[in-house]
Amino acid sequence: MKAEFRTIGQLASEKRENKSVPVFGGFWLHYNGPGSSGYGVKRTAMLLPESAMLMVGPMGCSRSGTVVAEKYGFAHRMFYLHLDDRSIALGSYLKKIPEAVQYIKNLGQFKAVLICMTCLDALLGTDLAGIGKKISREVGIPVTTTFMDPIVRDGNYGPMVQVRQAITNCFEARKNASCGKDAVNILGTFAPLENKNELLTLLKGAGVKEIKTVAGCSTFEELKDMGNSRANIIVHPQAAVCGADLEKRLGMPYIKLFTSYVPDTIEENYKMLGELLKDEICCKDEKRTAEKKIEEFDKKHNGKRIAVGEAVCGNPFDIALMLLKAGIEVPFVFRDMIHPEDWDLIAELNRTAPELKVYSGVHPTTAASPASLPEADLILGLDAGYYNQQAISAAWPFDRTFYGFDGINALLDIMDSAFSNPKGHREQMKGTYLTV
Repeated sequence: MKAEFRTIGQLASEKRENKSVPVFGGFWLHYNGPGSSGYGVKRTAMLLPESAMLMVGPMGCSRSGTVVAEKYGFAHRMFYLHLDDRSIALGSYLKKIPEAVQYIKNLGQFKAVLICMTCLDALLGTDLAGIGKKISREVGIPVTTTFMDPIVRDGNYGPMVQVRQAITNCFEARKNASCGKDAVNILGTFAPLENKNELLTLLKGAGVKEIKTVAGCSTFEELKDMGNSRANIIVHPQAAVCGADLEKRLGMPYIKLFTSYVPDTIEENYKMLGELLKDEICCKDEKRTAEKKIEEFDKKHNGKRIAVGEAVCGNPFDIALMLLKAGIEVPFVFRDMIHPEDWDLIAELNRTAPELKVYSGVHPTTAASPASLPEADLILGLDAGYYNQQAISAAWPFDRTFYGFDGINALLDIMDSAFSNPKGHREQMKGTYLTV
């Protein structure tokens, strides 16, 4: 048996869908490989400042949350309402949720509560949003809600989309807000942009005085004030729903400028941003610097094969395209689902690398026959690294936000450092990532 794959050419010949579709059709048992790292629902929820999270679900669903909470230092903000068979059958746990929120409020430490239910309540059709609104009125504390529902993980409204929207639902348009029409929001990041990132400089050059991110807010009031900003810049597909909702709810325009590592795409993104802000944004110098660094990387590591997994800060097809354009061999890419934003990248890859292989980390043949995958010298992403443990594993810093030409420079530095200080997948996981 060999691991099944699709080629870029095969994918390019298929009908484009405006929804997420599996790389492999049909029905088969998913293998849940250890490719998830960085930010999941619980850690993302903790980006809501001065808030507590109430997990409502069976004990097994909460277990991983306790480990993550201890690891990243937010255990004091996590609360659990455990369900047993009897409470589920009777629905009696629903009466305990207001009591739990009241308890959290009485602690006097939190300005908001995020209630998170599991796939159990999603399947039962529990009106979580309605419950949250009712509790907020009765208890007198802002309540936002989300589902941790891995059953719909790969859909257009999966748990990571929902938890992001649970946070932006707290945005308010207020007359006396501390930030106003000279500010813009960047949605879709897990960390503030680094001070050296050219996006900050370019925005300020276009008359923007303040750049806001969820992760950059230190208080709940500051987060609510993001509803008064001039516009929302969406840098990750999972935040696109938030942009559309905020436009409808608060009248805030938004633009989708997803993270890219391809210089021409970044330049085009900045052109569109300038049109939104009605100010020309020039990034010729930044583009030249990044292109020169790409050339230097190619010369230094000429002949190396770099595979791209899905557990990366960006789109694996986009990263593969950048590497291929630089003359670097890409033996394979990992992608479980084809998302709407993938089709243009697939079409462009088809012009240069129609035989590029695309594997799925959840397909059973990948788990059963990892030795049949093409060889690679370096792997980007935990999911791909797990199946090719002889290659060098590049540690991906999920606590950093990459964007624009500065993102290209940071990615090249990560790969260059990995070649200079090689570590296998197992060593990299033990030294860098949380392993349960």
